[in-house]
Amino acid sequence: MAGEAKDSEQGSSAEPSKRAKTGGRVKKSIDQLMAELRVRDEIAGMRDDTTLPEELAAIYLGVSVAELAEQRKPSKRTKPAGSKSQAAVATPPKIKMIKPIREGAVGQNQKVFYKLGHLREYQESITVESSFDAAVKAGLYGFVSVHAPFFAQMEKRSDRGRAVLIGKAWDRRDPKWADRFKELIDGNLRALWLTPAEAASSRWASLSSHKAFAKPWLDALKVERQAVKAAIEGTEISEIAPEKPGKLKLVG
Repeated sequence: MAGEAKDSEQGSSAEPSKRAKTGGRVKKSIDQLMAELRVRDEIAGMRDDTTLPEELAAIYLGVSVAELAEQRKPSKRTKPAGSKSQAAVATPPKIKMIKPIREGAVGQNQKVFYKLGHLREYQESITVESSFDAAVKAGLYGFVSVHAPFFAQMEKRSDRGRAVLIGKAWDRRDPKWADRFKELIDGNLRALWLTPAEAASSRWASLSSHKAFAKPWLDALKVERQAVKAAIEGTEISEIAPEKPGKLKLVG
């Protein structure tokens, strides 16, 4: 009995196994993942004009039905009045949907369908080759938050702590990438992880490379500046709006 009690105490004091972090998502079993993969593979062979319910559309995109529903909500960022460069404003792409509205029914409760061709277009629009490309698509948020590796010169006393960048360390399409990577291995260059904002405000060894890198970010900043100016003008107009005219008195 004493031995059993001791074993019981040891069992109750044992620490529970830690759950794997999934970022708030429900972790699926291998069987569930394989089942979804088979469904996704079958859908991939269908024609573009195939109509899918949201459950199958979510499986095809690899997201949950709730995430797909969240994507349908109107963007919090609206187009400022007078803005001509809406495409430069980083807003998540939207998927075209089919939503029949029946008389007397609440719109939010209606079933939603998707054309497979539209799902493919959406999937292509969010496909990126690197974290940096994802940062470009994210606009100013990516500009100040996403880190990426850059080749940089070895630090010199004359640099006074400021890095001198050579190029993007992730871009293997650059014809000079292999030579720079060898210099990195040999200790003649270093790799720095910077946000695009930090990289754009750093010194570069090549003016043309610096300008090419900074261009999309300068465009994004220009659009943001225009949006802020338009908002300020809207506030100014609302403050100086003329008062409502009073009633005219008749003189007779």
